[in-house]
Parts: sequence; structure tokens; C-alpha cells
Amino acid sequence: MEIKGLLEVIQVQRHDFLNHLQVISGLLQLNKGERVRDYINQVCGEYERLSRITRLKPPEVKAVLLIANNEAAKCQVDFKMDIETNMASLDVPGQVVGAALDCCFKQALKFLAPPEVTDRRMKLTISEGERKITIKLGFPGIPAEVVKDAEEQMALSQSLAPYNSSARLAVTDKEVEIYMVFPRRSSNNP
Repeated sequence: MEIKGLLEVIQVQRHDFLNHLQVISGLLQLNKGERVRDYINQVCGEYERLSRITRLKPPEVKAVLLIANNEAAKCQVDFKMDIETNMASLDVPGQVVGAALDCCFKQALKFLAPPEVTDRRMKLTISEGERKITIKLGFPGIPAEVVKDAEEQMALSQSLAPYNSSARLAVTDKEVEIYMVFPRRSSNNP
């Protein structure tokens, strides 16, 4: 399944790249040099956002985020990312973190994908403290539906427990946040 998702990401990237070249070519033919510069800056911003994902150390986390970014775009979800670490000091196997992230993204997209949903946004934050790496995924949600799925989150938290990690669900009237906390490798144990 992951390979199929990654192949789709590559196909989308190829299509987008060719599309960008056509737009630039068209603008050049119309002598719109200033507009070409603006468009190139816009495209560079998009690729910078994706490059933050590729700087992450665990390959499984990279794969999940690239696929999630693609799935969010297909569902017309505005997906913002604030990645403050490369996760090099993560003391949990990348497969475990990737599987947990995948579970969270699927849950978020389940709420955001239906056509009747108008507020389609999702924000991912990955930060690193002295002893832990925290991943937070926030999205608008309907509390009753989210609470019904709290059992899924409890199962996720139980699967992370052997790795001294945890998952929590915070629900307000307007937003849902899933927090996952993973230990960092100590500087004495590279």
C-alpha cells in the first residue's frame, strides 16, 4: 500500500512539474517577465514546503507525510506543516512513528473529505524538546463524531506504550488535536 501511495506522489510531482513548465513557457510567450518571476517564486515556495519533509531522517515518516500531503490535496484539504526538527534523535523505530502518523492522517481525512465539509484544513507540527519529540495534528471536527472514534486513539496509545510513547486526543467545540509524544535518544546514546 505504501509503495502504491509513493508511486502516486511521484506521478503527481511529474505532472505538476510539466504543468509548471507549460505555464512559464506561456507567460514567456506573452512577454510577461514579471509574472514569470512571481510564478517561479510561488512554485519554489511549494517545493520548499515539500523539501522539509524530505529532510526528515526516518524514511517511514517521510513516506507517510508525502502520501498524506498528496491525499490532502486530492480531498482539497489545506495542509500546513510546521516541521522544526529532522527527527534524527528519535528513539523509536521509524516504522512505529510512521504507522501512528498514518493512522492519525486517515482519521483526520475521514472527517475532512466528505463533500458537505466546508472547513477543510489540517495542521501538522513536529517539534523537539530536551527529552521528547512531539507531533501534533490539528483539524476542525465535530466533537461527537471524534469522541466516538476515541477508542481508535486508545488503541493507538496502547500500541505506542511499549516504546515509552503516547497518543492523546484533545477535542474542543471547534477543533480536534491529536498529540503524539516520542522519546529522544539521549546524547550519551547515539
